[in-house]
Amino acid sequence: MKTNTILLKFQSNNNKLESVLSKKKFSGDVKNLLLSMLYKITSSYNDYTNIKVNVENRNKYAENIIKIIERCDSINIVKPNEEQGQEFLEKGITSKVNPFLNTIDVFPTEKAMLFALFKMNDTKMYIDEKYNLIRIALPELLNEGRDINNIEIIRDFNAWSWNTLPQEISNIDCNLIYQNLQILLGFEFLDNWMKKEHQKELLNELKEELKSKYNNDNVKKLLQLIYRVAIIVCIQRNENEKQRLLDEKAWDEKELERLSNKQELVIELTQIKKDRAREIERLDKIINDEQLLIKEFEERNSKLSEYKKIFSVNNLLGTLKKERKKALADIEESNGLLDAKKYVEVKKELEESVELLRDTMTPINKEKYKIEIQKIFIECLKERVNNIEKVEQRQEIIDLFWIVRYYNFIVYDEERFIKDIEPLCEQIEELEEKIIKKLYEFKLINNITKDLETDIKIIQPILSSRIMNLENISIQLFDKERTIEVNIYDGNIPEFGFNIENFNNISIKGKKKTRLFIK
Repeated sequence: MKTNTILLKFQSNNNKLESVLSKKKFSGDVKNLLLSMLYKITSSYNDYTNIKVNVENRNKYAENIIKIIERCDSINIVKPNEEQGQEFLEKGITSKVNPFLNTIDVFPTEKAMLFALFKMNDTKMYIDEKYNLIRIALPELLNEGRDINNIEIIRDFNAWSWNTLPQEISNIDCNLIYQNLQILLGFEFLDNWMKKEHQKELLNELKEELKSKYNNDNVKKLLQLIYRVAIIVCIQRNENEKQRLLDEKAWDEKELERLSNKQELVIELTQIKKDRAREIERLDKIINDEQLLIKEFEERNSKLSEYKKIFSVNNLLGTLKKERKKALADIEESNGLLDAKKYVEVKKELEESVELLRDTMTPINKEKYKIEIQKIFIECLKERVNNIEKVEQRQEIIDLFWIVRYYNFIVYDEERFIKDIEPLCEQIEELEEKIIKKLYEFKLINNITKDLETDIKIIQPILSSRIMNLENISIQLFDKERTIEVNIYDGNIPEFGFNIENFNNISIKGKKKTRLFIK
């Protein structure tokens, strides 16, 4: 039934794509590559959905790709041995996309084509300038993380296996943080949130959504650490942004030093208020007296070059009103700093800014932050497990079983997956135990032995395996003196085996296989 459903969905999407391609002047090679790409996506999507859980609806994903293809006016295949292909190889790219002309030049692979299509339709995320220190870095990190995520279906899946190669992920840190947020928030929220344009409270919306699901202190720490990693990743490849942040750091340090000397600060602010009050009084006289206004117009113009002269008295009047507004703002700012509560707030904000910039200008800190992010992430998942109390929530605990297995295989660095990171192993084991216990509590999995602690030790290694369909797993046990021999099957196919210590002296008799999940 499942195979027939996949076939029908493929035929439907394939027909839609063929209809679009019939109206395009693409070459036969391009059309064949697009059809092959869609076939690979469709044939792998069921496994992709089961393994990852947090994914877009299959039809919506395919329809979105077809709409992008419909928008394209030109797609040209570039061969690696051609001049443009050599240029691509030198730059380390697989495609060149022009969303204004709706053109794509791309290497002849399904993965390169899919990446190029999403680039064509890439809605970049922006955050308000009031988040000055991360307004470039955070969107860059999340936008690239989304780009990497978009091609995962073809990059890691091929209809019969699931394999992740670190060298095929263009930026491991961007992908890791993006996957963390996608798991915590769900695909739909994160995708919709990133597509919102120019909303001043975008980061507050993210924070509030996380706080509605997880411990507030953990959310605050998590976001601060993500911001730090985002800045480090950004300045490692963006010299302009690095220099901008260094300038910000220098200004913040100077301003913090100014605020730290309270006695001199009070004198300075009092003087500013007096000076600005006199300036406002002078401006008011000019603004309200036509003769003084004309005199000011003539005096200012006499000091300006021909190209900078004030056009008219009305233009001067507008300038004077702006100067008055600026003087009032200076008085308001000075009054704020003279207020004890406001002074503490401004000083604390500067201290946090300086601390953030000092930390992130040292790339060596990135490893520490990445580990801390994962520790908080795992605690958030534990919290989700603890909040599952009703039988009606049983699907959520099953989903978490799959999610944790997927999480174990997220690439952490060039050589290791999450499951290989020693500082995280204990926490991950605790999370896995919580999930397995909850599965037993809701009677969703079979008893393998009569001892829960032993069963947990038997099941945990499955979460470090790449078996495609966990629902097909069966387990067979044999007594080996003081140990238990465990054999894991995918249906009737043996996958792997291992021994565990029989620490509770469980009586094991060679027996037929036991299915893990209760049907």
